[in-house]
Amino acid sequence: MGSWAIRGTRIHYNESYSVTASKEMLLNIVRMRYGEVPSFLDLPTITTLTEASTKGFGGQPPADKWFGGVFTLRDEPTLAYQPRSGDNLAKSLTKAFTAELLLDVPPGQDTWTFLRAFVDSINGVRNSPTATSVGSRIIEPNDDYRYAIDLIEGLQTRNAVRTRVAKRNAEAHAAVAAKELPGGLMVPGAGIVAAAKKGYFYEVAGEQVTLLKESRLLALTVPPEQAEAADVQELVRIFRLEPGRTVYAVKSQENDELDYLTEATSTTLPESSDTLALNVRSGYQVLAFLSKGVDVPEKHLRHGTACMFKGPDGRPFDARQITRGLFRVYVQKHRPWRSELAVNYRGHWFYIAEDDVQSRSTLNLVKLAIDLQSQAGAAGPVLTLPLN
Repeated sequence: MGSWAIRGTRIHYNESYSVTASKEMLLNIVRMRYGEVPSFLDLPTITTLTEASTKGFGGQPPADKWFGGVFTLRDEPTLAYQPRSGDNLAKSLTKAFTAELLLDVPPGQDTWTFLRAFVDSINGVRNSPTATSVGSRIIEPNDDYRYAIDLIEGLQTRNAVRTRVAKRNAEAHAAVAAKELPGGLMVPGAGIVAAAKKGYFYEVAGEQVTLLKESRLLALTVPPEQAEAADVQELVRIFRLEPGRTVYAVKSQENDELDYLTEATSTTLPESSDTLALNVRSGYQVLAFLSKGVDVPEKHLRHGTACMFKGPDGRPFDARQITRGLFRVYVQKHRPWRSELAVNYRGHWFYIAEDDVQSRSTLNLVKLAIDLQSQAGAAGPVLTLPLN
């Protein structure tokens, strides 16, 4: 009892919470393969009461040296479920992620997973964007995109390219003449303090004063000795990058400024760029894309319960190939013996193989990203269930 109660319960609650959260995410992906919408039931609070009592113990032992009495132990958990809905659901699923999400997750293999699952295109190289719609029946292959991402992974493995966090001072307001400011070249102290509180600062150059804002951004760096390597040159060619550079900015395509008067009729991409512009998906689009990696029973396809796909040429298309090596869900009639990540749906068991580390990693990264998008502690209906 006392501190021992923590040792006996905390890890068990942690394991149950983690496993059921992963199963919920897997179930939502399977649902989307059948054209249904995802649903989340958050568990923000777990309250447990552990109580022990005795009755009848004490006094002198009888002649036969046996003690008598009753010992009572009670563990009474209370779970507070909160359906994710309204603005909270919209923010976690329909709001597009940004390339800056990589600032919040570890680099390395997660970078490869992010580029495969979360990105629609990079500098015009497309990652089967039609697969991000639940209702789409025409699936575009993504062989060229997968080749490019595998190339990036290979370059990262041998340290030919690296993903780094950089800082950039962006102009927040055009330069003004110092004489327009009180005190000539001196910026008012109150203005400096107010700007600093919001991440801005002043830069004085001669008789000009500029308001700047420091921001973090991603950068893909190439060591100078690797700039002429064949695989680096291949990466530059695929993404139409400027040859010879050692630093390329990585940003979301949504951040690009668009002049509709000049860009509306332009369909050509620049011949070279110093930026990797990522068109990043929303949580809903990521789940829809991963749902293409779900196996479906043959009878469900025959009866139209789950849709069949075609390629751009009108021929039958196996959509599982666009998530090959990234995410795969198997199906069978009976519960799998050697897989903890398994859910029952429409009379069949859908599961991730026990030795499929990449699929589990992808599932967990998607869960982490969607949870980061969600509003923590958003108000909503709460259902409290006392157990036992």
